[in-house]
Amino acid sequence: MRKILFILIVISCWVGMAGCSDDDNKGPDVSFRRPYYILPASESLNVEIRLSEPAPANITVPFTVAGTGEEGIDYSLSAHEFVVQAGLDSAIITITPVTNMTEGREIHLTLQEVTGYVPGIYRQTMIPIETKSPFTSSFLSTEYNLYTEMEVAALLHIGGREYTSPSYDISIPFEIDPASTAVLGTHYEIEGGEKQFIYQKDDYMARVKLKFLKKEEGKNKVVLRLVETDNFMISLSNNRAYITINGPVNFDDLVGSWKFKEFSSKDYVTSTASMAGDTEGVKNLPECVATDILVFENTGGKNVIRTNKLTGDLVNYFCDGAEVTVRDIVNEQIYLPSEMNEWGLHRSVLRTDFSKVNLNFSPDYQNYAPAEVDFRILEDGDILEVRIVQYIPLDFLQETYDYVSDPFYTGDRNFDKNIPMKGNYTLSYRFSRIED
Repeated sequence: MRKILFILIVISCWVGMAGCSDDDNKGPDVSFRRPYYILPASESLNVEIRLSEPAPANITVPFTVAGTGEEGIDYSLSAHEFVVQAGLDSAIITITPVTNMTEGREIHLTLQEVTGYVPGIYRQTMIPIETKSPFTSSFLSTEYNLYTEMEVAALLHIGGREYTSPSYDISIPFEIDPASTAVLGTHYEIEGGEKQFIYQKDDYMARVKLKFLKKEEGKNKVVLRLVETDNFMISLSNNRAYITINGPVNFDDLVGSWKFKEFSSKDYVTSTASMAGDTEGVKNLPECVATDILVFENTGGKNVIRTNKLTGDLVNYFCDGAEVTVRDIVNEQIYLPSEMNEWGLHRSVLRTDFSKVNLNFSPDYQNYAPAEVDFRILEDGDILEVRIVQYIPLDFLQETYDYVSDPFYTGDRNFDKNIPMKGNYTLSYRFSRIED
């Protein structure tokens, strides 16, 4: 409020002085267009002068700079004089904020004498400088796996609150920590080549993409570390990201025996379907038992699944001896409670085709057909996440399936109408590797 009153007083004084000026002065005048401007915290400002009539030739109008703001620190000027082109009656200079983090600073510009012109009503203009707030930056997650390519994300906070949808791009630098064993340019690369996160305008997190180049024993760890700058401070926690270079995944990474660990998507699927009204359908979600073991093996040149060690409900979906064809590795959204804070940050998934599954996922109803089944290799290969995405349930989630399979249902941006249960209703089960 005191700043506003001060500005009004200054304006009143200028107007008063203008009113007391010598009315006998003749000739064209030169004046700032406005008696005050405000320099935004993070955007440039154009300051304009006006002539009372078009210039007959190019005219240079110098000005002096004063005020508490420090040029080169708080702001920079595109020029120290205005140049009005012949035939025009105005010109501008641009003021750009730099490291404007000290409150209460301002700029005073005063026009100097110009032959043939008299000062107009606004010979001086005052420009308060809005201050930038220091950011606190931290990695969204500290553990990552690099298969073919993946994104690492960082968040910004101001005053303890998360900062999203910036009005301008923000660059957050990082460096490769000496604890890294992998070599940049040999084992992995950074898309764009710059060691910086780009927080793009209107986005909600800063991102950088890493791509796999080469896998080498003992050189598979990357540690990224945030760098402190004048514009933001690194966080005291989550200021490092640890990336394991796994390289492309294939069927060999699945071969072996895996013991059931947890139904990792149960809570999410239950809550999502219940909120949609399918309270009965969530009561019979397919469960595993602690002794369930999945086996993948290569037999006679064929990649197959063995289910003779399953006694839980997965035996109602998988078919013993079904062939498994590895299609590709994709990056997609993961619908799991533990990863919903990373919404929009896609994870690598191994997509496979099974020659035969029971789409009805039921002991009483059989609908055998090929299907897509997805996998994730987690925790340096010790955990296998089995992701059942393609199924037509009859004993559970019946209302949900009827709803999402309706031709008029559109879902969210990740919805695939050809596999309607994929995403919100993916059934994810995690298994621990059994060492030979």
